[in-house]
Amino acid sequence: MRRIEQVINKEWIERDLSGLDLKKVPPEIFKCTHLTQLLLSENQITFIPESLGQLSNLTGLDLSHNQITSIPETIGQLSNLTLLNFNYNYLTSISEALGQLSNLTLLDLGRTQISSIPETIGQLSNLAVLNLSCNRITSIPEALGQLSNLIQLFFGSNQITSIPEALGQLSNLTLLCLDHNRITSIPDGIGQLSNLTWLNLSDNQITSAPEAIGELPNLTLLCLDSNKITSIPEALGQLSNLRWLDLRRNQITSSPETIGQLSNLALLNLSGNQITSSPQALGQLSNLTRLDLANTQITSIPETIWQLSNLTWLCLNSNQITSIPEAVRGMKNLKKLGLLANYVPIAPEIVIYTRASGGNPGDARTILDFYFQTRTPIDTEDLN
Repeated sequence: MRRIEQVINKEWIERDLSGLDLKKVPPEIFKCTHLTQLLLSENQITFIPESLGQLSNLTGLDLSHNQITSIPETIGQLSNLTLLNFNYNYLTSISEALGQLSNLTLLDLGRTQISSIPETIGQLSNLAVLNLSCNRITSIPEALGQLSNLIQLFFGSNQITSIPEALGQLSNLTLLCLDHNRITSIPDGIGQLSNLTWLNLSDNQITSAPEAIGELPNLTLLCLDSNKITSIPEALGQLSNLRWLDLRRNQITSSPETIGQLSNLALLNLSGNQITSSPQALGQLSNLTRLDLANTQITSIPETIWQLSNLTWLCLNSNQITSIPEAVRGMKNLKKLGLLANYVPIAPEIVIYTRASGGNPGDARTILDFYFQTRTPIDTEDLN
């Protein structure tokens, strides 16, 4: 109560009433028309009165982590609002009045129960960050393509089935998250997002990646894991700035030689696919530090693996590998090596040591030293 009284008794322009177990917004607040920042997060508020529209000087409003079920139409009167946060509430719909907030730059409506997006959201011409993740949204309106200043867009963990071509109009977009949805295909329009640096489409039902994905020159992270992709497009090799490529848990049977053109790649995950042999071009990835080829059905360690001088982490668990080439021993920067569930003759105590880390790769020097000290000539292929 003391914190509430301070708002009334002093000409403060910022007020923090978060975490006070408030059941409702104190009515006295709406007399404080001088307020520019109002924080009411982490309370038990269920209802926002129409009086909210009286706070015409507000630039920031945080109502996250409450139990609010609806947004009043008068919110459209807050013409100076730049930040609006309703994350973690019980909203089922978005008020069309939000479209009147022309100065809004950040809108967070994540983790509510929203199932649809009004077309008026396309009127938020200054919006830079939009979070609608963890909802029940089934489709993305074409109007979203009008948000020309949008930089970050979060749509993860919804029920979206397709990506509209209009998203290709978001020329300033740098981050796009559409993971954990029901998307089956990637439109060619994705290639128009020339400023995109992060693209997350993991955990969907995508069957192929278009060649247009190679037209994203600034992309540094690409997550396509846990889909139904059967092949990697040749154009992927054009992503010269890519540093993180996650393609695990797909149905890929081979990787193109052009993958070797990814000169800045630091992490490559191809685990859980059906690749029986790795391309020689892997050896060209001079900046690679982490490589995961677990559970891919490969029968031997790639011959060019020794060329990866910066590799520190290598996982080859659950394959059909029978030996370790001598060249691997010379990889001085290799710290972690996973060889669980293969046919490599390594003593049980070494395998147990590795398994103790939960299946993660164990100490590379321990494993390699033991192997090369106890092997017989027939156990090893010298690939130098």
